[in-house]
Amino acid sequence: MDLFTNMPEYFPLMRGGGAFLALIGLGIVVGAFGGRRWRLVLLIVGAGLGIAAMAVGGATRVIFAGLPYPAIWQWVVLGAAFAIEMLLVNIVLRKVPDVTSHAFWMWILFIVGAHFLVLGASHGPICAVLAVACMINALIGLRFPAVDLRVFWAVDGVLKITAGVTMVVVSYS
Repeated sequence: MDLFTNMPEYFPLMRGGGAFLALIGLGIVVGAFGGRRWRLVLLIVGAGLGIAAMAVGGATRVIFAGLPYPAIWQWVVLGAAFAIEMLLVNIVLRKVPDVTSHAFWMWILFIVGAHFLVLGASHGPICAVLAVACMINALIGLRFPAVDLRVFWAVDGVLKITAGVTMVVVSYS
């Protein structure tokens, strides 16, 4: 299928998105082994490293080396995905006000997965598969609230690392 053969050309945002996912996933996995306080700190550190990698990669053009520049619609999809994510997070904040609860974090993981589904249009099918896997992980977590949140947190991080590294590797092939 042409889509899979030429995935990096169709989805040039996948390299930067993959680097971001791998780094934030690393922060999530490491945070799963710490206490509640460290979980959020390491999530933020991972996100910061991912943003830094994209900024440096974008400024040096490494992220797009050998790839076409993304079409404007791909940037619009990226913006729309983040807007949808913010909207849904605000809804969860109103519906589940206990931000330390298992349910709150499972819904946040679900929303992040849902926003990856939207990003599948601009970042490619690997991102869409990640979306489904993250949403399933979160739904299982919602179904089994007695299971330690860190289990689902760690699985989420591993999924992001795996998809991110795959996106980067595929983008160079």
